[in-house]
Parts: sequence; structure tokens; C-alpha cells
Amino acid sequence: MRPGKRWLAICLLITTIHYTEMRHSVDTLNIEDSVFHKRNRHHHRHKHKPGQMYDPTFFADKPEEFYPIFNLKDGMHLVDYEITPKQETKSDWVNMSNDQVGEMKDKKHQHWPIKREAVIEGDLVLGGLMMVHERSDNMTCGPVMPQGGVQALETMLYTLDIINNDLRLIPGVTVGAHILDDCDKDTYGLEMAVDFIKGSISNIDDAEYACNATAVRKVISGVVGAASSVTSVQVANLLRLFKIPQVSFFSTSPELSNKARFEYFTRTIPSDHHQVRAMVEIVKKLEWSYVSIIYEESSYGIKAFEELEALLAKSNICIAVKEKLVKDSGVAHEGAYDEIVSKLLTKPRARGAIIFGSDQEVAGVMRAVERANATHSFSWVGSDGWSA
Repeated sequence: MRPGKRWLAICLLITTIHYTEMRHSVDTLNIEDSVFHKRNRHHHRHKHKPGQMYDPTFFADKPEEFYPIFNLKDGMHLVDYEITPKQETKSDWVNMSNDQVGEMKDKKHQHWPIKREAVIEGDLVLGGLMMVHERSDNMTCGPVMPQGGVQALETMLYTLDIINNDLRLIPGVTVGAHILDDCDKDTYGLEMAVDFIKGSISNIDDAEYACNATAVRKVISGVVGAASSVTSVQVANLLRLFKIPQVSFFSTSPELSNKARFEYFTRTIPSDHHQVRAMVEIVKKLEWSYVSIIYEESSYGIKAFEELEALLAKSNICIAVKEKLVKDSGVAHEGAYDEIVSKLLTKPRARGAIIFGSDQEVAGVMRAVERANATHSFSWVGSDGWSA
């Protein structure tokens, strides 16, 4: 799912204003300028170090996925690569500690996946949950997602600069961020979101969440993200217990419109309810009366399919094939996608196919279509989840 820059900027403004209205006073904390943190941390965390300037000749003979993501504003690498003897990639926003690299090589105390974070200090701290890397079962997640991931990350950092340096929405108060990578995986995103509630729990002994020895632990004022509806549902259920507001810039599942369940969740993008209606109108305009539907096995896909099925029935449009896409890179494989395409081919009259899914799953379907030499057999109507 591709976040828009304006939507993400609005997310930050909404979250900041929401917290400001709830807060009666703001205690000014003694905090360093906005930089990635360089505090001493225990061995499971990263020591953040400024990256060296980008040398294009170093990556001249490297495959594309090893190109570094470079922060032009601060002259820092947000992604740093190193190849281990097992041909695994060390892919991180910041440099990992020697202990963590040792754990990767040792294989005895693996952490899956390795945690990636970017922190900007401030008086008010916003959480951020971005899918900077694709889903994968290895320790470093999948490849970097330049559009949906890195662009969203940089947009949030840039917006914070504007808020702090130009707009000065709250005089004398800076807005910081604690941004984590959810690897586009709901279970891992929920695990990362636990970091956002630690400052709200008084009995946690973790010096990382204190500015200094005498300061009160920082509380996350609000969370921006996640992009995926599946992850947002998981995270929203956790954050509501601590009354932490959440603003998503690309979670479109109708399930999230239920304010009884998600009272602290809001978004800057319309629900799929409107998207489904638009897709039905497209089908009617194309004069299709017999279509197939492929949908992602998640709240994003299932809710959209249920509404789509009902609206098609009201328009007297029949469904030839309806198949689920498994949203898990560790479970889905080429054979599963090939089977879906084979079922579509059993209904040659249904040339129109509606597909509700994210880019990774849809890419698997399209590769299966190519393997079956059926690229001219279907006309596709796609959801926002795999739009460029």
C-alpha cells in the first residue's frame, strides 16, 4: 500500500494537535538536538552512529537490493548493509552493535527479525510504524521498499522538521519521534508496538525510556501508522488499552470504522467501503456480467470481499471463481498461486477478475499467470493495495 505524502503530513498534525488539546501543561525536558540517538544501550539494542558519506563506486558492482538508502538532509545512512559469511544481509536503518552481528553469525540466540528503529528527540514523542522492508522469514526481513516504506519514513522526518523549525505549532516545545519497522507483517508490527506503551507502564525498569537519571520516562503521545490494515487492527487493539491515539495514512479496511472497537483510531484515507462501490461501477461500465474475485486472507481483503459480493449480487453480476490469497510469505508458495490461476482458467467466460490484495501477493499471482501463459486471458481490476 502506497502512502501519500500529504496524508502522512496530516497524520502528524492531527496526532500532535490531539495530544496538545489533552495536555494541560508541558514540562520542558533537557534534551539534545534532533538526531538519531547515540545513547548507551544494552546489547539487544542498537548504538546509533552517523553513517559515512555515500560512495557510489562502492555499490557499482552490487545488486540493486544492496543500494543504500541515503538521507540527503542529514548526511546519514538510514540503511546500512553488510554481508555475513552465511550470505545473509545485515539491513538496518542504523548500524547494529557488534553483539547483534555476533548473534546473527552464532545462530544460537537469534532474534527474528532484527529490530530497526530511528529516533528523534523531542518534548513530545510520536510513535511511527512503517513497512520499510518487505515481509520475509529471515532475520533482516525482506528487501527495502523504496516507495511505500522509505518514502513514508522520510516524509515523517521531513514533516517533523517543518513542524519544529517553520510552523512552531507549540512555542517552546519540540516534537520528536520513535519510528519502528514492522516489515509489513502484522504479528511483528504488534511486537514492535509494545515499545510504544512502555513509557505508559510505571513498573518497567528500562533506562532507555528516561531522558536522564532523574527524568520521568517518556510517554508516546500518539502513533502514526501502520500502512497495512491488518497491522493497524492488531496495533489499535493494544494502543486503546493505554488510550494512545493512532492515525493511519493508508489502512482502508472497513473494520477500522467501528468506533466501538477502535475509539482511539482514525485515518486520513477513506474506507474501502467507497472503493468497493467504485469497483462495482467500473464492472458495470465495462458491461461484465460474470467475474472472478481474488482477495487477501486478512481483514483488508475479507471485509472488502464480503461487501463486494453483496453489491455485485444487487447488480445481477455473477461470480465465477472466488479465491483467497494467503498473506504470509512463509506459507504462500508458487504452487498455491498456480492453483488459483488454474481455477480461473476453468471459467474462460469470466475474463474480468477483481483482485483485493497487497503488492507482494498480487505479484505472486501475476508471476503464476505468466507461467501459465495466460497473460491475455484476463482483464484485471485492482484495489489500492497494489497500486503504484
